[in-house]
Amino acid sequence: MVRKQFALMVGVALAVGACVLLYRGPGRDLVRGHVGDIAATLLVYALLGLVWLRGSVAVRATATLALATAIELGQTVWHTRSLADELVLGSTFDPWDLVAYALGVAVAIAWERRGQRVARQLHASQTSP
Repeated sequence: MVRKQFALMVGVALAVGACVLLYRGPGRDLVRGHVGDIAATLLVYALLGLVWLRGSVAVRATATLALATAIELGQTVWHTRSLADELVLGSTFDPWDLVAYALGVAVAIAWERRGQRVARQLHASQTSP
């Protein structure tokens, strides 16, 4: 059940990321810059969950935020040279991205905790007479 939850989270994060890249409407910069960052941290958290099934929520959240923050701070010294670099590493430092990363991790934690509650309820209903 846990692996399926993280796999679904990966799929949703990739779908949101694809929608962000294709979006051309009003507020495109906001959507591209911040909604994309939320999806990116959701993706990283979910991938860590797939690899680190027995790791705690706190460890996954901390690792995800540390990685995202390191990449964001790295943008102060490096410059991307291709679209692929920009998609993976971003292009310019923006302190608001750190807020988006925190929101993405909060969404991931809420999703995981909800999944855990549902799994416990399902297990309890199957084991009670």
